[in-house]
Amino acid sequence: MNEKVAVPRIGAVRLGSVGLAVVAALSLAGCGGVQVDSPKDASGEKPCDLVPEQTVHELGFHLGGKESAGACTWSTPRDSVRLEVGVVADRSLQDFQDAAEEYSDFGELTIGGHPAVRANSGDPKADGTCELVVAADADQAVSAKSKIPSGATADPCELAERALDAAVPSWPAA
Repeated sequence: MNEKVAVPRIGAVRLGSVGLAVVAALSLAGCGGVQVDSPKDASGEKPCDLVPEQTVHELGFHLGGKESAGACTWSTPRDSVRLEVGVVADRSLQDFQDAAEEYSDFGELTIGGHPAVRANSGDPKADGTCELVVAADADQAVSAKSKIPSGATADPCELAERALDAAVPSWPAA
């Protein structure tokens, strides 16, 4: 009596399908994780070209930016206000989201139609500093760090947001 038992085989096939679905879902979850509808590639841009020159001037910076360590820094003549923009090396926006508890000031927002976060260790208004990070694509992030005199009434995050909001559309498509 060489009978084939169909139930275990069907169960094994179903279990195998479920296992493959779980593996596929876990694999996809590890791939950046952030959905970016119109991905950009800022990595080929020179750091001082990440923000359009017109925007730099509109933000009150009339001197050229200084490039160093993969970022560009613009400052006012007395260095009282600074803006630094650069591609974040080896971190995606998902990495910042996963580390949200490490920041005392953390929030998710949209900048230039792309997902972004506020990621600050202190109080931006009290400290006069703010960092915003926007997803250029699922695996690439661009940071804008701003500094204004502490105690000023302006919001340093507004400066960083205005720079990135104008910058994102200017980057080439990925």
